[in-house]
Formats: sequence, C-alpha cells, structure tokens
Amino acid sequence: MRLKELDNLILIWGVLSKESLGLLKEETVLVPENRPFLYGLKHNIPLLRENNISFVYCTDNMIGHLFYRNKIKKTYLFYKEKTEKGLIGPCGSLYAGLLSRLHGVKVDAFLGARVNFDNIDQDVSTLLGREFILFKDKERAENGSDELINAEVLL
Repeated sequence: MRLKELDNLILIWGVLSKESLGLLKEETVLVPENRPFLYGLKHNIPLLRENNISFVYCTDNMIGHLFYRNKIKKTYLFYKEKTEKGLIGPCGSLYAGLLSRLHGVKVDAFLGARVNFDNIDQDVSTLLGREFILFKDKERAENGSDELINAEVLL
C-alpha cells in the first residue's frame, strides 16, 4: 500500500487484547513492530489476521512521519498497569503518547493482553532469537523496559 493511499489509521501500541478487537473491525489499523519485543509482529498481526481486521505494518521509526502527514486519526495504547501517576506501558508507549498529543490525535488506553515473554526477544540485539549486533557493540544495545506515561500526556 502506498503512503498516499493511507488515511484515517488507528495506531495501536502495546499488546493488543482480544476484548478490544470489536473496536477495530471497521478500521484500518497501523501496526508498528513494537521493538524490542516485537509485539506488533509476533502478537498483534497474527491476532488481526485471525479476526480479518485490515491492517498496515510499519517500523517504529515510521510513526513520526505518518503523524506528520496526518495519516493517524486515533491512538490506542495498550498498557500493563494503571497507577495514580499514569499508565505503565511497554517500551515506546511514551513516544506514541507524546507524538499523538503533539499532533492533536486522541489517545484511548486499554488494558493490554499478557503474553508469554519466554520466546520474545529481550533486547534490540536480537531478532527472532538470532543476534544481529556485533558482540563488541552489545553493551551499547538498549534494553527494553516498561515506562510510565504520565496522566497529563493522555489528556
């Protein structure tokens, strides 16, 4: 699909829950890879395919450009935990929330699914369990961790 053909996308960030699939039936969903754990590729895309929901895959880095081009109409953040300060979401949640706010895109938050992390890459030095960062550079690889999305970002 070409960029000019994309419009009114729903960005999903985090681990999509089965309970939220009804919200996506009539939409075109933007699915980033969600590095370093690749939730988008390993969990979200198979779930969307299984439920015949239209989606477009993109790299995490492409999201900023799609916001800039006004291609995203809404963001759905799937969080792990709600706290008094905000939401605890997977790596990159703050990035998705801040970009949404910067571009005037509404953010809706939902409790995400729990997945088995045993078979998911634990940092950005691997892809599908295979290393692709040279051993000498491995100490500089960023580890993925959960992050706080402050409540004011979601307003």
